[in-house]
Amino acid sequence: MIYTGIYELTIDPKNRLSIPANIRSQMDPETDGTAFYLVPGDRQGLLSLYADKYFEGYAEKYHSTLRPNQEKQDFEMVFYAMATLLDIDKQGRVVLPQRILDFAEISKRVSISGARDHLVIWNRDDFSKYMKKNWSRYPDLFRQAQLLTERDGKGDQNGR
Repeated sequence: MIYTGIYELTIDPKNRLSIPANIRSQMDPETDGTAFYLVPGDRQGLLSLYADKYFEGYAEKYHSTLRPNQEKQDFEMVFYAMATLLDIDKQGRVVLPQRILDFAEISKRVSISGARDHLVIWNRDDFSKYMKKNWSRYPDLFRQAQLLTERDGKGDQNGR
């Protein structure tokens, strides 16, 4: 499944977050699973949601690519301590643990953005600022991504 789009949502007083219906309806229980893993995002103040079956395969693959050292151990201790399996209830909601919201400093007003293989949870104001800052850079970001792909030998003759 490819996650796309922007959704402005609110975390309710019981820390429930509604997963948009179009995302839930696209999930294939056989390949994606029926739940999400909540994990720390790749930047301070972000959280990520991965479909459970995808995340389990990804975690194994990623683990094997890291060199065994103290940083790997520290990373995995923090990352997996924060990783939480979230079941989707009958109304399409997940319950976000307060301790994880506190660590990430996530407020009740959030934006969820698609990020290809996962969803990213942002404070709504932070997401708005990020998009305003980076939208004007989009053509340059695209070109840089193409150059990196070509440099790594992954692009075709047209840079795709």
